[in-house]
Amino acid sequence: MAEAIGAINALAGGPRPTGRARNNFHATMARAAFGQLSIGVGRFNEGIPISAIVANQHTFMFATEPAIVRRVSGRELFGQHIFHRRPNERTVTSSPPGLPWAFAIITMPFDLLATHARALMGLDHGVPLDDDRMFVAPEAAMARLVRLTDDIARTIRETPWIIEAPQSAKALSGTILDTLLACLIGGQVKPDRAAIGRHRQIVARFERALEDRPEEMLSLGDICAEIGVAQRTLNLACQHFLGESAAQYARNRRFDLVRDRLLVSDPATTLVTNVAMQYGFWELGRFAQAYRLRFGELPSETLRRNER
Repeated sequence: MAEAIGAINALAGGPRPTGRARNNFHATMARAAFGQLSIGVGRFNEGIPISAIVANQHTFMFATEPAIVRRVSGRELFGQHIFHRRPNERTVTSSPPGLPWAFAIITMPFDLLATHARALMGLDHGVPLDDDRMFVAPEAAMARLVRLTDDIARTIRETPWIIEAPQSAKALSGTILDTLLACLIGGQVKPDRAAIGRHRQIVARFERALEDRPEEMLSLGDICAEIGVAQRTLNLACQHFLGESAAQYARNRRFDLVRDRLLVSDPATTLVTNVAMQYGFWELGRFAQAYRLRFGELPSETLRRNER
């Protein structure tokens, strides 16, 4: 499912799940590209956390079942809300445990939206889109957008040849843009709480510390001292912007570093134990099992990929 969402935009860095779904997890996804514009319409029976970076694109996300709530970058997305992701930075979405998530995602290049807005309205949409934005659309306009995405999802599933025809694809692309812009221009931008900006800065310092000195940032106390915040504040910021606690995120990042190292190491001269300990994994039996749970194979199997 994460791969299907990523295919909505080929430039996405991710998405990747940040938690595990239960065994009865199931989902549907209908997606299509209309020239430069892409759309995906999906539903999870359990809204597992997902994170993604979308490069050099505008990305708009909204609920297609208004009563369902999703958390995104410290905000609640539901009803008439349309969320614009901050380009080129990771965004994490999550849902209350056990609850579903039904959604649509629309992506397009920067110039496509700017050109279409001017041509349609004679002016820009009026809101800078270099940052996160939460729009609250007019009720009637939002209802039209949701009906349109439902119709497109049904067309993708039942009569895909319509979308493949150039003229109908062009017409659908224009209709999607017109309907989305009616929501954005006719709606309001929901003001952010001051804490959101502060939490974003904390997470940026946190990620920079992990990137600059990954072999030193092995305890949460060291990390908090490095970036100058209390553990509770750091955890709250990480839950909002990364979808998991600071300790979980740092641990998973160290797992990723171990895997990256093993993938480029010579099995004849490299010991998994040494690489694991370098990144702070001392309980090697538990490390191996946790590694397999995360990557679907044991660390020794990853290392053996380089055998000649």
